[in-house]
Amino acid sequence: MADLTISIIIITYNRPFLLRHCLERVLAQPYPPKEIIVVDSSSNDESEQVVAQYPEVNSVRLRGQRNNMPQARNKGIAASSGAILTFIDNDSMVQPGWLASLVNAYHAVTVGAVGGRVIDMPEPYCDQVSGSPRLVVLPWGRVIRKGTGLLSTAQVEVDHLSGGNMSFRREALEQVGCFDPNYTLTNLREETDICVRVKKAGWRVVFVPAMAVTHFSLRAMYKPYYLQRPMFQFSNGRNDMYFAIKHFGLKPRTFAGQLIDTGRCCGRAVYLTFLFTTGLVAHVAGRIVGLGVGIAWHINSQLREMSAPRIGRGEQVGTEQVPLPVTPQSESLT
Repeated sequence: MADLTISIIIITYNRPFLLRHCLERVLAQPYPPKEIIVVDSSSNDESEQVVAQYPEVNSVRLRGQRNNMPQARNKGIAASSGAILTFIDNDSMVQPGWLASLVNAYHAVTVGAVGGRVIDMPEPYCDQVSGSPRLVVLPWGRVIRKGTGLLSTAQVEVDHLSGGNMSFRREALEQVGCFDPNYTLTNLREETDICVRVKKAGWRVVFVPAMAVTHFSLRAMYKPYYLQRPMFQFSNGRNDMYFAIKHFGLKPRTFAGQLIDTGRCCGRAVYLTFLFTTGLVAHVAGRIVGLGVGIAWHINSQLREMSAPRIGRGEQVGTEQVPLPVTPQSESLT
């Protein structure tokens, strides 16, 4: 197994700074037979200039496909030669032991896909909570993705993997085909789709916690899922429904499940709208009260004095009194 070539395919778009750090982490992985392929959909040449600084990295340009990750991944597959195809995003920083853990997981010939931990929190907070991930696809098409960043040690079989840290046996992809380009815009469910196809073909899909990456996402940080732009919300709904019908058919259970999920999304939106509205009212009320407090401070000298308390002498710390140091002058006066 150690002689197999691992193809590491990195998708990037206008993120030269992150791409540089991503490449440095990947190149530091001590597994010689690996090839690194960057599929660049950028609108400028900055990322290409970064890749040019690393002779061992291959660059593939993909123009006019800004928001189609499946097509970019397929382009990387076509340019690769490895027996194992690994996919990370340019904002996924691999941790030490990432590649070795990946390779070890493929010792079992029944394993067709392997993914790992995706840490969205900085150290050491990411290791405060432990547990196994919940990566499940329910029989009516609902996809559950929880706990991929939790600290754990046991390898577990799952239904799907996180797109920013996943890999596949080439043989499995030759059997089921590449990524489906029908998942557009946010590309939601493209990774779930291919994992489900691999599993339906009889391969095992395994989550390996030691195969870990630290993930940095501006969208997740500044735009929570339910506050994304309407076009993104449209894309998420479209891709979710397409995935459910594609894999679970035009059945009453599929439609019922999707209807329930839609209700859950709407309920969450109503709740967030309520929080936003009441929060706005509370903020304005706080401003008005703060204005009154500020005016009172200006016209009342006692309030101004109270707002800057003087340092007391002999303050109590716990139950013991801390005496002030005696100066030479004070000693002479005694």
